[in-house]
Amino acid sequence: MSETVKLFYESFNTNQPELLDQVLAPEWEDIPLGPGQAPGRDAFKRMIDGFHQIFQNLKVTNEDIIESGDKVVVRSTIEGIQSGDFAGFPSHGRPVEVMAIDIHQFKDGNITRTWHVEDWLSGLFQMGAFEK
Repeated sequence: MSETVKLFYESFNTNQPELLDQVLAPEWEDIPLGPGQAPGRDAFKRMIDGFHQIFQNLKVTNEDIIESGDKVVVRSTIEGIQSGDFAGFPSHGRPVEVMAIDIHQFKDGNITRTWHVEDWLSGLFQMGAFEK
């Protein structure tokens, strides 16, 4: 399962959303959905390209991968340089580093559900979103 999960993150690092077809079940659930995100695998694939448009040098590094039963938990770091508007905040061209924790549930070798939380509040501070 951990090799499948690594391919999930590789889709971000290489900007190859089609890799998700190999790891996500067609009925995959993303919990919670991002602002304006439609449900499903294909909608999530479009988000990867969107992140690459907003963040130059986008990279996701897996810090820890823990398997238990039908779940894999991943603690990762998301890095990039904000080069476009994010969540309504304009770019100041600053580097951003955000921690994320994902729990991926598996069935029949594919990820069927992902719960996730990212520290985007910290990211917004790094981006200068709250400066006057």
